Amino acid sequence: MSGKRSGITVPHLTRYDLRPLLRPLEGLKAETGKDGYITWTSTTSQSKFCIANNSFSRGWYMVEVLLDSDQSYLDAAFILQHKGGRKSQKLRLPIRNGRMSKRLLWFARGGEVLQFSPSQSVCKFTIRHLTLVRVSLIFARDRMRSRLKSRKLRVPFRITNRWAYYDATFRPAGVKVSYRDWVKKIEPTFWPELVENYCSISFSIIMPIINTDTLDAIKDAVDSVCAQIHRNWKLFILSSATCNKDIYFWLNELVCSDNRIELIGCYELSNEFSNLIDTDSYHLLCPPRAVLAPKALSCFQYVLQSNPQAKVIYSDEDKLNESGRRCLPNFKSAWNPDLFFSDNYIGEFVLFAPSLLEQSNFIDFNLEQAWDYSLFLQVLRKLKHPSREIIHIPRILFHRQSFQDPVTYVKSSQRVLQKYFNETGCSDVSIHVENNYRVLQVCWPLKMEEPLVSLLIPTRDMLPILRQCIDSILEKTAYQNYEILVLDNQSVKPETLNYLSHLKKLPNVRVIKYDAPFNYSAINNFGVQHTRGDIIGLINNDIEVISPNWLKEMVTHAIRPDIGCVGAKLYYSDGRIQHAGVVVGLGSLAGHVHKFYHRHEEGYMNRLKCTQNFSAVTAACMLVRKSIYEKVGGLDEKNFEVAFNDVDFCLKVKEAGYRNLWTPWAEMYHHESISRGIDNTPEKRARFDREAINLKTRWSTHERRDPYYSPFLTHTREDFTLGLNEGAKAPLWR
Repeated sequence: MSGKRSGITVPHLTRYDLRPLLRPLEGLKAETGKDGYITWTSTTSQSKFCIANNSFSRGWYMVEVLLDSDQSYLDAAFILQHKGGRKSQKLRLPIRNGRMSKRLLWFARGGEVLQFSPSQSVCKFTIRHLTLVRVSLIFARDRMRSRLKSRKLRVPFRITNRWAYYDATFRPAGVKVSYRDWVKKIEPTFWPELVENYCSISFSIIMPIINTDTLDAIKDAVDSVCAQIHRNWKLFILSSATCNKDIYFWLNELVCSDNRIELIGCYELSNEFSNLIDTDSYHLLCPPRAVLAPKALSCFQYVLQSNPQAKVIYSDEDKLNESGRRCLPNFKSAWNPDLFFSDNYIGEFVLFAPSLLEQSNFIDFNLEQAWDYSLFLQVLRKLKHPSREIIHIPRILFHRQSFQDPVTYVKSSQRVLQKYFNETGCSDVSIHVENNYRVLQVCWPLKMEEPLVSLLIPTRDMLPILRQCIDSILEKTAYQNYEILVLDNQSVKPETLNYLSHLKKLPNVRVIKYDAPFNYSAINNFGVQHTRGDIIGLINNDIEVISPNWLKEMVTHAIRPDIGCVGAKLYYSDGRIQHAGVVVGLGSLAGHVHKFYHRHEEGYMNRLKCTQNFSAVTAACMLVRKSIYEKVGGLDEKNFEVAFNDVDFCLKVKEAGYRNLWTPWAEMYHHESISRGIDNTPEKRARFDREAINLKTRWSTHERRDPYYSPFLTHTREDFTLGLNEGAKAPLWR
């Protein structure tokens, strides 16, 4: 693949301006603007151009693209059609509106037909710059190396492998890091030096056997217990009345061979098991659907010696495939109450402190499939400070062999969660199971009267998007008790001023002038002073409502005493995810996780379908009680005029003792940055850099310690993929 092998002398940089060579193939309409540039309208998701001159010789090229569009991001691609038309290669290039984007192209044979697809959705765009630059092999190798190293990825020596890795970085999911490499190279470096103290902590391992458990699975689970480095344990196997005779015979033989193992039948449960519960041992729930890592008990002991206040401990896990190889890791969030109510992300393998479990917890373990979920909920009622007493160990301590049926499990979870809320005085909370989902929707109640919500919408001209925003709120919002405050930041266009005059006549809309330079934080703080509602809603003027119950859903969470900021599920114009929660530390600052996933995807561990807690949510659509807004001092007008003000605000709310929350049941389009534009001028970039430094300085975001995101997941992308060689600082507990 080198220039030397092909016999072609690579000339010095040769540039081809491709714009005069573009010929629309399908799905494109042209209109010449006043500035002389052609504005193209893409009418389908398959629109593309061909390049009229296809005499490009074999070798490496750098393509440079600059587009202005009515969308923030475009999923562009270059298609290389090989001679004969039988094969084609699609090389992706994500483009941000108003910014130069570059990538390498490789013409393997020379003479390939080149096509350009600027977008995979309906949109308008103007091509400001489209150039193909001939580059040398040395330049191409170095460019690929720089891109891979910046993403903390391995840089293969072979040029073909390096090209494959480089090309994969432009795909929506990026490069999939090998979990096998992570297990071999990364995981061993994060185990602590475990010094055994046999007299310190004892463990009672409880292994319930149900009729679906196989003998092989039980043997593997028991063997993993016997192989523990920590030796101060006892294993109590609980057998059900429907236990297979062969299994029961083998269990009896096992008990006779090891005095640390005891078999408790269903008829003996009431007598013998009560003695077990009364011991001072820590109780590890361990159904035979997984095997313990050899250092599991040692790790539990290490954490307990450092955290004597810990009452409940859970860890990460992965799966063993048919060949016994580890795969599909589940790197979990730290204690995330609202996520736990949507989905039992913690799992079946949990350590409980002495005196937390009761005999009654195990009576119906063979009758209710989600009995482990029920057990955890019963324990949760006994904890005084769950946020301090529930500990997560971000290490793989269990290797799962099988899973319970997700359909029956979620239905069982619905019953036990509803019972939990009924018994804790929250009988007006209702639990629903959505079709085709494996998660629960927890519907919290409103007060007797709907609280007044004040929606703040800053704007400056841009009438089409402002009209779309306000019309969608007025026409599609089922919740009725709200007011809209349009914060007019120096609009001058006559059509905008006429529209604002019209809005003033509406009973629940007010227009308030803010006559000062643009400062997002200052505008909203100014607007809050004029609100009448108990709940503040920060709304960008490029938001479009698409779900009637969005406001009711967000209000029901915002009025909960322990909840601070509430965020919504936002989509780009083409239906891809724009916002599904903010993780602090991505890119050493903060980022939107699951960005660019498709609307109906479930996401990592079902998290795109679950209501859950995050460190921050975007202020493009955010609700918060006015009392909390004022308590933390509102948005920071001095240090965060435009960027990161919502992240800073949410972290202040979190620091004040409230949980921030994101709900997938409030859905909207966010036509991002249409109104304000892109930070593509020196002044805007300097301001962005200054605000980024302020965020790092105030909140130490570069340390990447977001409790709701695993330190072992990537911090260079926003797709929940595995991180490798990123220098993560992974605490042993959190």
